Amino acid sequence: MGKYYVLVLEEGIKAFSVVGHGQECKFTFALKGQSEPFSDLEDGDKVIGYISNEVKRFEYLFEVKHSVDANDSILVKLFEMSQGPQIDILSDAVKKKIYDNEQTQSFIKINEVEYQEIINKMLVANKNAYDVQTSENFEIDEAKRIPGGTNTLLYGVPGSGKSWTIEHEYCKPSTIVERLVFHPDYTNADFVGQILPVVDPIDKQVTYEFTPGPFTDILKEAYLHSTQAYVLIIEEINRGNAPAIFGDIFQLLDRAFDEKTADGVTYPIGTSEYGITNDNIAKTVYNNGNQKVRIPSNLSILGTMNTSDQNVFTLDTAFQRRWNMRLIENNFDNVRGSLANAEILDTGVNWQQFCETVNTIIIGNRAKMASAEDKRLGVYFVHEQDLKFDNRSLPTGDFITTFDELNDLARLEILGTLDGDKKERLSDLRDAMIHNRLFPEKVIKYLWDDAFKFNPEALFDTENMDCLETVIKTFVNDKGDNRLRIFKQTVRDALYPSQS
Repeated sequence: MGKYYVLVLEEGIKAFSVVGHGQECKFTFALKGQSEPFSDLEDGDKVIGYISNEVKRFEYLFEVKHSVDANDSILVKLFEMSQGPQIDILSDAVKKKIYDNEQTQSFIKINEVEYQEIINKMLVANKNAYDVQTSENFEIDEAKRIPGGTNTLLYGVPGSGKSWTIEHEYCKPSTIVERLVFHPDYTNADFVGQILPVVDPIDKQVTYEFTPGPFTDILKEAYLHSTQAYVLIIEEINRGNAPAIFGDIFQLLDRAFDEKTADGVTYPIGTSEYGITNDNIAKTVYNNGNQKVRIPSNLSILGTMNTSDQNVFTLDTAFQRRWNMRLIENNFDNVRGSLANAEILDTGVNWQQFCETVNTIIIGNRAKMASAEDKRLGVYFVHEQDLKFDNRSLPTGDFITTFDELNDLARLEILGTLDGDKKERLSDLRDAMIHNRLFPEKVIKYLWDDAFKFNPEALFDTENMDCLETVIKTFVNDKGDNRLRIFKQTVRDALYPSQS
């Protein structure tokens, strides 16, 4: 007999809404308090999706397709509601079970009676809200739709905080977000949809049907749920051929600045100014192949673009003019203090001081570098973990440098004469060295190979270090402020003004 579960979802990750009914949902994530949450799942088990936080509604029903391992789950989406029943209308026993577990678990097992109670409430709520939508005469009331949909392209240097800005300024907790990434092999068929063969599970006959892509899926959901805000985020939009990927959807990016009346319908501000004819999309979204396709005003599209990428596709003027452009300033105004003030290993120099010093030199290097501004270090170029110093790398005993101790232990390892303590020391030393290389391999390598590729002498002490291998080796094997002797003296004076 099948088992029943409640899957607790945070409000901000309602990504299941862009998955069509009957389609598979495969996802991987860590769940609170459960190391192997999916190991007990079997064919036919039912999973109710519960939106927690302030919403506290039951809005999804899934069925387990087959057994899965401890990290993945493959579910089939059976049912979805935009305004499912809230937990408060359930019996005290069911409420208590969920309330007692939702903070410590994300996968709560329930019995058949509890499952049936929740499903009955969902069916009642669905009948009240959506029975009219099954009518052939049903029409969405555009007057109730959320207005103001936009297309916004956020651009700046890598690590300047584009994704952070989207999360904190453009997406509210209740916003349903779909995120995808463009790349050179991404196509219009991937984005909008394509005709694919479908095998009937009963008679095994093959038919060809339109399978919607992520754009069409979120377009449909936004159209049907007019009072819900949706956002489609396209990361790295210039890493794919964006005009080709959008295809005829390109025309829909023109948004109306006033209410638009067409075919007897008045659309809110932010709806596509012009509709297009696309039979496949129209049948999927409106169940009417003759209806003009428009982006609804409750769906916004956000794109991100790294200005330093020279080997990717360009966005032509006709494409860019259909977007609101926003430069994300590369400064520490909104950067968390734990990152800005984090010391780079044991150098005594924090990340903000280093980043601003180097960026000033990059800007002043315009004569030797094309688009110098785009080569700056982004304030989020690194994470606190990249900067943290593992002091197990410091030399022990009579060794003066880490390099000497490591070589001595490695020699004994080759000879097979390492005792237990030295084996443990060698293991700790290697682990520490791997960690302490994170910063130089990410930041110093970028500065040498990219930002100062044509004139490394503007930053580095090239009189004593003529290649990246020497630079990295010096930084890793030294300690304290000596690590930064890889830079020329004027740079070190700027980093250590009290010593100059």
